[in-house]
Amino acid sequence: MVPYAVMKTYWALGGTAGRPAGDLAAQFAANGAPAVVVWMERHGLDFTAVGALAGMMLLAALVTSWGTKVPRSALLVPGWAGAAMLTPYGLGTILAASFGFTVGDAEGWSPWVGVVGGLAFTGLGAALGVCSLAHQRRTRPGP
Repeated sequence: MVPYAVMKTYWALGGTAGRPAGDLAAQFAANGAPAVVVWMERHGLDFTAVGALAGMMLLAALVTSWGTKVPRSALLVPGWAGAAMLTPYGLGTILAASFGFTVGDAEGWSPWVGVVGGLAFTGLGAALGVCSLAHQRRTRPGP
């Protein structure tokens, strides 16, 4: 997650390496993105970075004692869902970016952005799977 966080922070501070030229918020709006996503982009908040932060908070809840105070299913359902979605998505993104495949409008995006993002998604997904399994075993109701 560190390279991903560095990349997103660099962009939030005005960096442009790896990004297409122009106003991404306007592109999002033109493509029908939800208003909240457009608003976040206009204010320097990348919606994927906010999602990654939520995933890291979920990881913290899965491995710390305060997470045991939260209903078990409230952590395990998003934990397992995140693992099931993010791990293959990240692996697919790494492969696609490495071989030059794209989906949708990728004009102006550097392939390394896909690799960095894919590594972050794969790592977060795998961590969610491992931590969800550990939490599930640790909080299992039993005799």
